[in-house]
Amino acid sequence: MREFFVLIGQIFIIALVQTIIEVFLDIEKRPQQIKIINIACVMGSLYLLLQFVFTYIIKELQTFIRMPF
Repeated sequence: MREFFVLIGQIFIIALVQTIIEVFLDIEKRPQQIKIINIACVMGSLYLLLQFVFTYIIKELQTFIRMPF
């Protein structure tokens, strides 16, 4: 459960940084940079989520179900 709260905290920090960066950049003048920042934040969150799943969830599922990988 502690690892889950760490994951939620990390994703929250990514969202907070994304929001702060968007405030400082002018959306109308730099739409490409906003898109790049949004994609980077989504990819970072997805990476953390997949890392959590493969580290903890798959490990717990393997105790119940025999998986080939």
